[in-house]
Amino acid sequence: MRSKDLEPFRNVPFLLWVKDTDGVYVWGNRTIDDLAGEPVAGKPDSELVWADDAEALRHDDEQVLSSGEPMFVNEHVQKSHRGDATLSVCKWADEL
Repeated sequence: MRSKDLEPFRNVPFLLWVKDTDGVYVWGNRTIDDLAGEPVAGKPDSELVWADDAEALRHDDEQVLSSGEPMFVNEHVQKSHRGDATLSVCKWADEL
């Protein structure tokens, strides 16, 4: 899958993003960019407004990568462009 394949999802009203195995966002839709207050692509969580929660967010990513199993989880970020937020997230690993 290429970033251009995701463009139809750019304006959907829910959070959608793709990270690489190093935890760097390779693509994000407008909704996650708005939550971050900036484009997320090219950055890890530790460089975004929710940097204080980056370790916990990365922990969930690592669990999915190591198990290969999807994970449904509520992730909490103390800071976002909209303030405190809880995100209902489905994470899965896929070879692109």
